[in-house]
Amino acid sequence: MEKASSTQAPEQQAQEWNGAVEAVLPSTPAAAAWPHLASFCALHRYLSGVDVCERVAGEDGRPGCVRYVASHPPPAVAAGEEGQEQLQAKWAHEELLELDDAARRLSYAVVGGNMGFGRYVATMTVAEETEAAGCRIVWEFECEPVQGWSRDGLVGYLDHAVKGMAARIEEAATADE
Repeated sequence: MEKASSTQAPEQQAQEWNGAVEAVLPSTPAAAAWPHLASFCALHRYLSGVDVCERVAGEDGRPGCVRYVASHPPPAVAAGEEGQEQLQAKWAHEELLELDDAARRLSYAVVGGNMGFGRYVATMTVAEETEAAGCRIVWEFECEPVQGWSRDGLVGYLDHAVKGMAARIEEAATADE
């Protein structure tokens, strides 16, 4: 699911990206999936490629909480193996803006990092499936264009990420039973 804003002037549309991606968890009710997504400082358990997720400010689960998330390059690349450029860890500070247990929704903003983000705000929601027993995760975003990315590239990354998160959350929820 993608949506694009059409109410802005063309030059303003080029300065803001927005959209949404989603993934279905066919066997997991929303009530069982939500605690996993709502654990703001546990992103590394569910998002492939995130090696570290730690609280650096505030209280986990409360607006104002800031998490540090990082992805480390493979050891050979990080060490600068012959013929390969040395890469550094990609990281971001993300601030929890809202966590609404009743609506099963959280919003956060990227507030720092080295991944090319300027303004980026995302909302993640766990919604009941209307025609099945499971649920779905919806990841909406709005941001300034991200350095080094196209809008389609960002949407593709988020689509892959939300599907991976859904699979990991479904596996964890099943283990909780």
